[in-house]
Amino acid sequence: MRTFTLAFLLAAVATAQTEQRDLATSMQTFAEAVTSLEKAATARDRAAMAAPVAAIAAEVELLRGNAATALAGEVATASLATIVAAAEDLLRPIGDGSASDGFDLARLRTACTHCHLQNRDRNDERGLFPNRGNAAGGKLVLEERDGTVRSDRSGVVLFVEGALPRAEPEPRIPAISQKGRRFDPPVLAVTTGTVVAFPNDDVVFHNVFSVSRANPFDLGSYKKGESKERSFDKPGLVKVHCNIHPEMSAHVLVLETAWHTITEADGSWTIPDLPDGEFTLRVWHPLADEQRLPLVVSDGKIANVEVVVRESKPRVPHANKHGRPYPEKY
Repeated sequence: MRTFTLAFLLAAVATAQTEQRDLATSMQTFAEAVTSLEKAATARDRAAMAAPVAAIAAEVELLRGNAATALAGEVATASLATIVAAAEDLLRPIGDGSASDGFDLARLRTACTHCHLQNRDRNDERGLFPNRGNAAGGKLVLEERDGTVRSDRSGVVLFVEGALPRAEPEPRIPAISQKGRRFDPPVLAVTTGTVVAFPNDDVVFHNVFSVSRANPFDLGSYKKGESKERSFDKPGLVKVHCNIHPEMSAHVLVLETAWHTITEADGSWTIPDLPDGEFTLRVWHPLADEQRLPLVVSDGKIANVEVVVRESKPRVPHANKHGRPYPEKY
């Protein structure tokens, strides 16, 4: 009976502590863990990375258990997933980690900065650690052709051009999965030279191809469980389709800048780590006219940019890889 009573009391204390947690406490935990991760990554000390990675994963689990933390609407699920993935990838370096560590830390900084911008006030006063330099962000509005605001505002690409270093290929291989006769994600932005994987996670065969001018390719037919890769060596838009299923469509935007992002479902977006300067913010959506907006950032501040995108282009049926219409039955 004493054991049961002690266990019950410990559980009650733990529950009470969890209920008292707030977003500020979580952010403090993340900040301490990221500081430790950056120090360990600089020293190439993988063993020292384990504890802060575990702390980040544990904190994310608390945030996801929103029944207890009451933070359901305050932290974007996508940001939490990115934070965990970037932290865990630091324990799986590519080679000696000279390329992947910086890339993974940048992903981690982006997710943390995004969380600040979306969920915390007085960020100019409090700072945006672990962001370096300035940041740009906002909550984009996506409208249908008649002006109706879409509830799902994901899939809009925003990227910065100007006096910035040319981006290197991404060391981690992003993936566009084929599942349920759909591409996931349907929109991907990568830097020039990046290799993209196309795993078949479906129960049927697929034939992924593109006839886009910049990066045409044809991966041929392959079955569930197989994956093929393609290097995108030239900048530009790559429209991706399946030669078997005409309803399948994806877009890969190949960029020469590392300062890019894609909106989340609520329209929120963040581009961190911007140096001082005057730049151009480009906004791209497959069914809208591209926008080019002036962007000026300095003094470690945040540029809150209001963006409204209205779909204006019709959905046009595409031909198969041979340039012919798809058969009526497939």
